[in-house]
Amino acid sequence: MKKILFFISAVSLIVTACQLTTKGPDVSHIDVTVQPSLFFVDLFEVNETNLEADLKALSNTYGTYLDAYSQQIIKIGSPDHPDYADFVSSFLNYEDNRDVYEACKKQFGNPEALTAELTQAFRHYKYYFPNASIPEIYLHTSYFNQSIAMDSSWISISVEKYLGADCQFYEWLAIPKYLRRKMVPEKIVPDVMKAMVIGNFSLEMKNEDVVSQMIAQGKVQYFVKKMIPDIQDTLLFDYSDQQMEWCERHEADIWAIMVEQKHLYNTERMVIQKYVGDSPFTYYFGQDSPGKAAVYTGYQIVEAYMDSHPEMSLAELLNNQDGHEILRQSRYRP
Repeated sequence: MKKILFFISAVSLIVTACQLTTKGPDVSHIDVTVQPSLFFVDLFEVNETNLEADLKALSNTYGTYLDAYSQQIIKIGSPDHPDYADFVSSFLNYEDNRDVYEACKKQFGNPEALTAELTQAFRHYKYYFPNASIPEIYLHTSYFNQSIAMDSSWISISVEKYLGADCQFYEWLAIPKYLRRKMVPEKIVPDVMKAMVIGNFSLEMKNEDVVSQMIAQGKVQYFVKKMIPDIQDTLLFDYSDQQMEWCERHEADIWAIMVEQKHLYNTERMVIQKYVGDSPFTYYFGQDSPGKAAVYTGYQIVEAYMDSHPEMSLAELLNNQDGHEILRQSRYRP
């Protein structure tokens, strides 16, 4: 795994015909409990009249994580720097940071529900990867930088990125509405599991073309679905009910357009981006389509491939970098 990896989550909600229902395995016997640490509360609640002593205590509690947070997430420098306490004080007392903290504390100050969701997801992870270690989970604020930060032993979640699609902060920051759909508390656990697959498996594909990138992202979505079997399809794909219905209704059309345009094996970066990149709609499918509609198709290809190979493990799928082979052997027919 890379020493530290950042990503902004690329990758709701009624049970309808478009629901990708999957019954997961029984994981109740797996002895895993994941309790997130409220680092952001511990940091913002330090006693500023005794700041250096409280920061030392914080360092004793969080160890190298505090160093990574300070240097790589909020970028105020090393805790060993002689002016570190002043830098922390400036960060804590910046008015906007304090407002964000209060909102985050109100939303995430009691992590009981999040603990249950993380625990269930990581029990599934241990089911599929019994020898894997479980990372420490921290909750932090970063003033709207990365959604997730991780290294070899921990994953840290920037909770101010999950305050709800209607959060006033996002309005002030002029974040487009199609991106706000994924900035909801329910997206934390899927994004953590996305971090797990990105951090532990190479998503590099043998070929740099449209279909390979569709399948690479489809594998990520398939992994998240395996970790959270009851996740609703709209949450998995960051779509509204109407957008999900559009994808189901036009699945054959999506494929026909890509074949007709001869885009499946196109290697132009701009063409790939228009199919699988974040956007309010998918350029080649018209303004009624949702963004990244080709990723939905990539997921369908991966699911068809795994249905055709019931003997294949999840690890074998993730390690298969040949998108063309996956497509051929999937026998995908929308």
